[in-house]
Amino acid sequence: MTARERTRRRRGLSIVEVLVALVLLTVGLLGVAGASARAIRVSSAAARERRGAQRAADRIALIASQGCTAARSGMLADSVASMTEQWTVTRSAATVAFVDADVRWSASGGTRSVTLRSAILC
Repeated sequence: MTARERTRRRRGLSIVEVLVALVLLTVGLLGVAGASARAIRVSSAAARERRGAQRAADRIALIASQGCTAARSGMLADSVASMTEQWTVTRSAATVAFVDADVRWSASGGTRSVTLRSAILC
């Protein structure tokens, strides 16, 4: 049998080669799907954490803009965003007030929170 005859006989792919290619393609696609699902979860968690940090920073800025005499501790529950804000104002001297802003939300692994602390000069 010459080389020319061998190439004529073998023109297409065998069923085994096709099945192996399909298995490899399936494994690759499953890996991509799993990685993209994980990326979406991580992105969502990061967005919530950013929102919590922004709420705490906004609360501190609001208290600072009102001045030391109007600064009071308090709490706010936002059922739409599923977040709870709590802020505490502590006067350490006649010229300084410390503000702790804590924002909590529920996540898949339990309750998450972010706390920011700032000082307001009176």
